[in-house]
Amino acid sequence: MRRILALFVFAILACLILLNYTKTQMQNGKDSLLMRQNQILETSYKAVTQMYKVSIENYFKYVILQKDVLAILHEAKDANEEKKASLRGSLYRLLYPIYSDDFQKIGIRQLHFHTTQGESFLRFHKPSENGDPLFDIRPSIKIANTEKKFVSGFEGGRIYPGFRYVFPIIDKGEHLGSVEISLPYESIESELSKLFTCKNHILLMKKSVATDLVFDNHKDFFMPSSLSDTFVIENPKISKITKKAIDSPFVEKINTLIKKEYPIEKLLLGGNNFSIPIVDGENGYIVNFHPIYDTSHKLAAYTVTYAATDELASMQKSYIIESLVGCFIVFLFSYGIYLYLKQNEKILFEKLQFETIVSTTVNGVLLLNTEGNITFMNLAACNILGYKIGETEGQSSHELIHTHDSSPSNEDCQILKSIKLQSSYMGEEVFKHKNDKKITVLININPFIQNGKSIGSVMIFRDITQEKKNQDMIEHLAYYDSLTELPNRKLLLDRLTTALYNSRRSLEFGGLLFIDLDNFKALNDDKGHDMGDKLLQEVALRLKEQLRACDTVARFGGDEFVVLLTQLGSDEEKAKEELYKIAQKLLLSITEAYHLPKFYYTCTASIGGTLFLDEDTTVDNILKNADTAMYEVKKGGKNEIKIL
Repeated sequence: MRRILALFVFAILACLILLNYTKTQMQNGKDSLLMRQNQILETSYKAVTQMYKVSIENYFKYVILQKDVLAILHEAKDANEEKKASLRGSLYRLLYPIYSDDFQKIGIRQLHFHTTQGESFLRFHKPSENGDPLFDIRPSIKIANTEKKFVSGFEGGRIYPGFRYVFPIIDKGEHLGSVEISLPYESIESELSKLFTCKNHILLMKKSVATDLVFDNHKDFFMPSSLSDTFVIENPKISKITKKAIDSPFVEKINTLIKKEYPIEKLLLGGNNFSIPIVDGENGYIVNFHPIYDTSHKLAAYTVTYAATDELASMQKSYIIESLVGCFIVFLFSYGIYLYLKQNEKILFEKLQFETIVSTTVNGVLLLNTEGNITFMNLAACNILGYKIGETEGQSSHELIHTHDSSPSNEDCQILKSIKLQSSYMGEEVFKHKNDKKITVLININPFIQNGKSIGSVMIFRDITQEKKNQDMIEHLAYYDSLTELPNRKLLLDRLTTALYNSRRSLEFGGLLFIDLDNFKALNDDKGHDMGDKLLQEVALRLKEQLRACDTVARFGGDEFVVLLTQLGSDEEKAKEELYKIAQKLLLSITEAYHLPKFYYTCTASIGGTLFLDEDTTVDNILKNADTAMYEVKKGGKNEIKIL
């Protein structure tokens, strides 16, 4: 009897221990899952904000720091209010095409210039609201203008809060103020949604950075949050994210469960990363809260993601079943079942870890055998290449997705080499989509080791086609005039340097024509800058039509054009005559009537030119000689040509 009682007590104790153990393991599994989800959100958030930082720094460098913008800011620095209003309009007209097109395409909502004293100079999103002091409510603007340092981070504002990138503007040692390029959370969320599978997002903002700062007539941009009285969210009229969340019964249900089961107000005020698991019957959910701190390192907001996950419900159900079964079996063989549960726990955890990483990553993952045939392709890879899950298994990756200039059996293929030699390789390659469209990818391939033996290779890749296009666009902006699409001053100087070197080597003269439109200012003053811009575009087209493909016509600035000509021969007099003939042809083309919107317009031009070949000639001398010749024409009555 005592043995039976001892065995019974042992079995009860063993069951209690087992129940406690399985409960702890379930909690550890939940904690591990929550930690991975939160780490994915944090890593994705940092990656997205860093990506935007790089893009916005390029826009600041190539758009804001252009000559015409700096000229306006120099003039506005000490101007009276009437002159500032005029300059504000000039700046708006100059940058609005880029703001309304390129900026808004990548999700930028605010372009905002500030004075050196921290006053609003021009809000592109609200041009009528300017002149208000910002130092006391916008630390980023104060730092940018007093410490003259670049500042980035989330911050409230007088109209919208946002993710701010604030740059001090300094030209030739003179501080001209600062400029802010800001993103709404919708832009951040748009990129985040590409990195993981959460369907709903919301941005919780503290009242101190939202409703407490904005102008009174913009307070209706915000509304109370259903999660906390201390935080607000953007009005659904201005935020698609808010509207989607408010309209979602799923989000409403989860928020109700959170407020019922968790001290959410206390958790939010703690300012830390945290995730909340919710199990409701057969369904599991994870809500991730990632804190956002403003430029003063104070808690400003939380990015909140709502994700449905089967792992939580199945994990809880699995642990309950295992506990019941374990309690039954422990009376017969406690130690054996303990070892079984330990092993089962390890396998379950490793499988969950692998499936979570592969299924949630934005990168494509391919498993290849030693022959280069596909044995597995994850969902991200299928989406990138246009295939369905399981459709590519057993097929040759080289024939299916690789793209080469020569035949598919190209022995120089780096991917095939790495598979054959079981070595690592990382680089850019061109893959083929199912619809035969070519995409540029960045790949990383390594041997796939299982049980200490290589059974093939694992390839991780991501689509960088759009990144390459964006880089090409940035390079184009750096070398071409945005109005006329002609080469700009920088590209002209590069080509002139090359032409001077080639002329010395070939002993053939080159020529440079400096063209200045006569009375262009009068057209701008009488008909407006839109007509002036239209005329410049028409002149650019005519000049290009009259020149050879090897010649260059560039917009040098304002209404000034420069034509670079090569291969004019080795006889100086004949070269000079040829340069003059070309100038005459260009002048005749320019002086033909222009059919501008609603009226005809006749334009003349003053053209100065010069030859170059001499060893002592420099690029600066060539430009100066052509410019001097042009100004002599101006002084002599305009509409003429002079070749020095």
